[in-house]
Amino acid sequence: MILYRVFPYLETAKPGEAGSPTYVHRPQGGGRLDNPSVYDAWYFGLTPEAAVGESFGDLAMWRDGMFRLPVLKGSRKVLGVYEVDDTIPVLDMDDAKVLLDRHLRPTQVVARNYSVTQGWGLQIHHEGRWAGVRWWSYQRPHWTVYCLWVPVGDRCPARFVDYEELHLGHRSVVDAAHSLERPIVR
Repeated sequence: MILYRVFPYLETAKPGEAGSPTYVHRPQGGGRLDNPSVYDAWYFGLTPEAAVGESFGDLAMWRDGMFRLPVLKGSRKVLGVYEVDDTIPVLDMDDAKVLLDRHLRPTQVVARNYSVTQGWGLQIHHEGRWAGVRWWSYQRPHWTVYCLWVPVGDRCPARFVDYEELHLGHRSVVDAAHSLERPIVR
């Protein structure tokens, strides 16, 4: 399965360092399913526009500056392409039976109430059967997003394949902006 992730790329970064495709910022804790004392959370989109939309969807206007990360001098946000084994066990939170079995309502999955989402994420992780979960995007429900977890400090759960430089004319940026009704300002 191919998944996508926006990350700040720095050509000189070594694997696992800030700016590399296999780096996850720590400490975590501000993400929907973060439980940093138990696991590292890696977030992906099923499509390029989902990854872009999730990364920039809260911005009212999209400008070139959104692709820069000043704290990582010389970096630029790119669209990473990753591959994971199709057989990894990922729990589908878009399945009504899954929600019913866990006494969850759809709003408890998608709402930005992180104490709730981190709570059910931790419970599912403790089931010990899942490599992660998938659900629908807060930004656009037709986008599917993934969280794959690994033990704290472990390597990226997906194999990095390639990256594409992001810019205001990139197809995925244009598609996500259109879907989110965000103006692109050049």
